[in-house]
Amino acid sequence: MTQIVEAIERIPDDMLIHVIRHSNEYTWHFFAMKIILTRLSMKMKMHDNDQSVMPECCSELRNLLRKSANVSNSQADLKQIISLTQ
Repeated sequence: MTQIVEAIERIPDDMLIHVIRHSNEYTWHFFAMKIILTRLSMKMKMHDNDQSVMPECCSELRNLLRKSANVSNSQADLKQIISLTQ
């Protein structure tokens, strides 16, 4: 479990921002992931990609990943995000 949390913490913010902005380009297995990505994408658009909103969006996405680390569909999505960083 701690390895998963460490992996989540190592994901760069710019990668999470990319995932949020381009979420429709990927297949998501965890329903909560689909919802939060849609909401965060809308939030960024509503704030005209204001840089002050970006860390907040990354934090929200990281929190979901941490809280759902034991859910198999979430793990599949996390693996997909981590593979983008490599």
